Amino acid sequence: MWENMKDFIIKHKEAVRIVIFMGGLFIVLMVLSMLIRPESGEVYNITAVRMKNEVVAKERPESMDVLFVGNSESYRSFSPLQLYRDHGAASYNLGASALRLCDSREILSETLKVQSPKLVILETDAVFEEAGAYRDEKAKFTNLMEEKFPLFHYHIFYKSYLPESVKSKDVYYSDAEVFKGFLVETMVRPYEGGDYMNEDAPKVKMPEENERILRDIMNICKEQNVEFLLVSAPSATNWNKGKHRVVENWAEKWDVKYLDLNQKLDEIGIDWMTDTMDNGNHVNFEGSVKVMDYLGGYLYENYDLPDHRNEIFYIDWDKNLDKAVLYS
Repeated sequence: MWENMKDFIIKHKEAVRIVIFMGGLFIVLMVLSMLIRPESGEVYNITAVRMKNEVVAKERPESMDVLFVGNSESYRSFSPLQLYRDHGAASYNLGASALRLCDSREILSETLKVQSPKLVILETDAVFEEAGAYRDEKAKFTNLMEEKFPLFHYHIFYKSYLPESVKSKDVYYSDAEVFKGFLVETMVRPYEGGDYMNEDAPKVKMPEENERILRDIMNICKEQNVEFLLVSAPSATNWNKGKHRVVENWAEKWDVKYLDLNQKLDEIGIDWMTDTMDNGNHVNFEGSVKVMDYLGGYLYENYDLPDHRNEIFYIDWDKNLDKAVLYS
């Protein structure tokens, strides 16, 4: 029998080599996929998720009162350092550019393993952007392959393993220590359009996948006994009355508080000629200062948040205020 097997292997040497190679490749793919697959669920931007998780993990455990979640609208609007300066709450901005809801769910889940905030605030622009883990939800075969072999889906995972000297140049790292995840942008590019919150806004619908992941985030907060607040940051080109109605209806259905800052522009004092960095899409630093002036007051009127100013365990926040000369 062994002689027959030996003869078979010799006669089919190339085929045997291919089978051995494919078997080895399959094992390598399976092992690497197991190592890089996120614990809490599939994500889209593995690099941003891991970088955010790394910098947040450097914060002292059980030190955060508020967590901001969302994409670039959150990233550029909500300043934890200003909230501490004005009211004393410790917070962190978990947002990042083009972050999808599935990514925010993963970052939030990881953060809640070491932090016990009183409040999670989700900025609502991400509710209407692509929310799932796959580039094209209709590409069934490709998505199936990526699901079975996550290495194909997370092919840029290596970036999260770059040396600290390289990663420290990334904005997620450079902004983390002082500004606690908030991105400072002082550029001014005016918005010169009209009233974007009028009643003639087009009808929109929250995609099913987005609604499902939004409920996931809501339930994560409930399980952790954390209050959940939806906030729409000022955005002249990304927001409208139609989107407002969709979020408002969802919030009423699930008994979630909702604050649309686009309906409070006069009270906030937003001037679209000076307070936007990109023609109305995002607020710039001056705009974020006005947003946090209003939002900070709202949070302290409606939530039981502490004041950590002058506490010995938060002296590093006072030092960060000294470093961030923009807030002096």
